[in-house]
Amino acid sequence: MATTDTVGVPSVDINLYDPALVDDPWPVLAKIREEGDLVWNEQGYWMTGQDRVCRHAFNQPESLNHEGLIASFFGNDAFITIDERARHNVLRNVWVSAFGHNGVEKLVPAVRRIVADMIEPVMEDLHDGRPVDLFPALCRPLPAHVIAHMMGVSGEMTPTVIEWADAMANATLGGFPIDYESDPYWLACEKAKEELAAFLIEQLDYRRKQPGDDLISTMVHSEVAKGLSDEAMMVNVRQLLFAGNETTSNWLGHIVVTFASYQDEWRVIREQRNLVPDALEEVLRWQGVTQVMMRSVGEGGAIIAGHELSPGAEVVLLLGAAGRDPERYARADEFDFRRVAKPNLAFGYGLHTCLGAILARMEALEVTNALLDNLPAYRMARPVSYHNFSLRGPVSTWVEMVAT
Repeated sequence: MATTDTVGVPSVDINLYDPALVDDPWPVLAKIREEGDLVWNEQGYWMTGQDRVCRHAFNQPESLNHEGLIASFFGNDAFITIDERARHNVLRNVWVSAFGHNGVEKLVPAVRRIVADMIEPVMEDLHDGRPVDLFPALCRPLPAHVIAHMMGVSGEMTPTVIEWADAMANATLGGFPIDYESDPYWLACEKAKEELAAFLIEQLDYRRKQPGDDLISTMVHSEVAKGLSDEAMMVNVRQLLFAGNETTSNWLGHIVVTFASYQDEWRVIREQRNLVPDALEEVLRWQGVTQVMMRSVGEGGAIIAGHELSPGAEVVLLLGAAGRDPERYARADEFDFRRVAKPNLAFGYGLHTCLGAILARMEALEVTNALLDNLPAYRMARPVSYHNFSLRGPVSTWVEMVAT
């Protein structure tokens, strides 16, 4: 029976952005998921951690839109925020071939060179008995270098791009809902966005005069660009630059940490490389890269799992919780890459499925194979902590070699 308020609906009071939660969110996420298909959080929004309900919500872009946080973050003209299918697809299709299987395959040699250059000093330290933090040495910079390479941005700019992207990623650290006027993390995010925007506007102007085969040139000289302002082109390029590196770096960090605890499985996939893709997908399901996806209820209201939601209501889709939904995955809390493969929601679903998913999978495969080649056995050298519930990933990944 449909409801228009919270009467009779499961209700909890959970601050998802409590720093005490981020290291091990899974018991709390399980509680939310078990409370019901849709749960009211007294912090001021609806939540669901069930895979089935998340998919239902993703399939309603006409009634569950990106107004609010997502539009404020990326900009109304970025295709990631556009829910009108034709307009969304016209913008997305500017780059779709570059991020398809053929386009990504062409990048493999360049990615292998970048990985090899990054891993060489790492292995020198490890062979000399010194522990290494793989996150800043490999996991964090690799995706940023790759997307910068695709955009034609010079490698010397990559550290600055990483600083901008990290400041943007921290936008929700102060909690949700966000006080857009005074939240220090949001204000730092806005400053980074402005600086990145100014840089990209310059890049757009340069590529207009000096076109290349990069993604920025592709946008500037596309047919759709004839009807776009520089601001509209900029927000689309900016979302691509941000999304093209932040989540992948966290996935790489999760891979390192996960297999430190599952060294038997590490040895198996080292000997049977055909199992690596399934193992990486299992890390993605088990740890996730995007824990939270926000949706806002449009003017006509929305119905989710039989509950009628009022216009303007905020809905939080807990994608990490959905990845461990026992209704979809047997023994959902166990890491098992031999389980029957089922698609997870880590890269979204429906209209807004991540454009860069194929690229991210290629990068994860190349990094993992390089580590398997060079690091037959290892362990974490220091305790692992995590940050940023929305884009949850390890703060550092200090490892040391283990004799085999």
